[in-house]
Amino acid sequence: MYASATAARTRRSAGAVYAVRACVYCLAALLILQAAPAGAFQFSNWAQTQIPDNASARRSLHSLLTGERSQARAAAARVIQSREQRNPVRFWVEEWGDSLYFVFAHQRDGSFEIDSAGTYVLRRNVSSGEFDQIKVFLRDDPHYFARLFPAPDGMTQLDLYLADTRVYHRVTVGMRFERVMTAPFSELMENTRRTIAWSDLFPGKAERDVRAYRMVESMTRRIRDVIRQLPDAEDGAMDADGNLVFIESLVLQDQKPGFNCSGFAKWVVDGIYRQHTDSFLPIEPLKSKHLDHRGHRFSLAREHDRDPYFGLDWSRNLAIEIKRLRHPLREWAHTDADVRSVRFSRYTENVGYPVRELERILYLLAVQEPGWFYIGSVNREFGEAPVLRQHVHVVVLFPYFAENGRFEITVMERNVESSVASLRRRYGDDYIHLVRVQADEAFEPPVIGNRRGE
Repeated sequence: MYASATAARTRRSAGAVYAVRACVYCLAALLILQAAPAGAFQFSNWAQTQIPDNASARRSLHSLLTGERSQARAAAARVIQSREQRNPVRFWVEEWGDSLYFVFAHQRDGSFEIDSAGTYVLRRNVSSGEFDQIKVFLRDDPHYFARLFPAPDGMTQLDLYLADTRVYHRVTVGMRFERVMTAPFSELMENTRRTIAWSDLFPGKAERDVRAYRMVESMTRRIRDVIRQLPDAEDGAMDADGNLVFIESLVLQDQKPGFNCSGFAKWVVDGIYRQHTDSFLPIEPLKSKHLDHRGHRFSLAREHDRDPYFGLDWSRNLAIEIKRLRHPLREWAHTDADVRSVRFSRYTENVGYPVRELERILYLLAVQEPGWFYIGSVNREFGEAPVLRQHVHVVVLFPYFAENGRFEITVMERNVESSVASLRRRYGDDYIHLVRVQADEAFEPPVIGNRRGE
């Protein structure tokens, strides 16, 4: 199974030692904030393309929201349509514990979902009668939202969450809480633009960005059409001629030939490389070890029998080969495709980022780098005597924004489509190193089959 792809492979050399390879376990950007005088930039038009507005609906029911609690509790659900709003908004009231929740939900796909972009949920404490929180969904996704709180001075503070992780904490909003209850969200954005980099949080609407996302989505569809048909084998990959061989020995596979996770990642990249050359990528250069730039004395002593950095070297080499293909006259360092800087996350050299942060990282990369996919090498503690941090598994990650605006991440690993949630379950306490590869509209899934003797 790809979930535990760490089987040891018996070497065909004296002593029959075991080698562990990298597959072993198995909010725009139409907005560009420039140095402009305060108040010079207006968010309203841009924000409406990202976060639908329902301020008029909230204003129309202000007396109900703030009136007698018994009347608020008994308020009937209703759909509100106004000239200021592009879409109808459904209002209803829910009571949980000692709180009343006033929901203003936008229509999505014919229904009114509470987690639709622009939905406001205002919370009022039944005992005190005071409003103590407003939640605003930023996307058609329950994991991307802002929370607004009244400050002791009557003003407002904001927390902002991406993929359920708080990335901004208690940001001061230059508006009184009573005003925030009925104001457009664009006004709140205008008042926090010096603190919150809103342009980094939403995807662009430019045609070039849309085309870039479509290329990534197209690659995922083409791979999905054939992935279940791909064969599986330990230490398996396709050589430059399209033969299925063993990565270590380059010997032609017999019996049940196929790919391991590293070989599968190469197959994906070969789908680009083949369209611009007369062959697939040769395997030998992809096995190159960058010993002068990673590792330590403990890992260097186990390069022969543990190969602890295989997945890191392999993924880097794959990405650099595509850079060389696109820009053959430039000198490329082995780290030039690394993802080394992502807002709100800390990169660890040759280790990467926490797997638990992967969804947020890929979201921000998709916003900032439309048209790229990523090869990830999972790094974790592995083995005995000694226990080493090893790169034990390789995955291919495709983040993009679909035509309906929803953020999608397609995860492919060892001939199987999985998910970020699956990676978190298996590697939640571990790390993943990322390299970027530009998506290509010419991509075609390579045809599988040994060809020697043809």
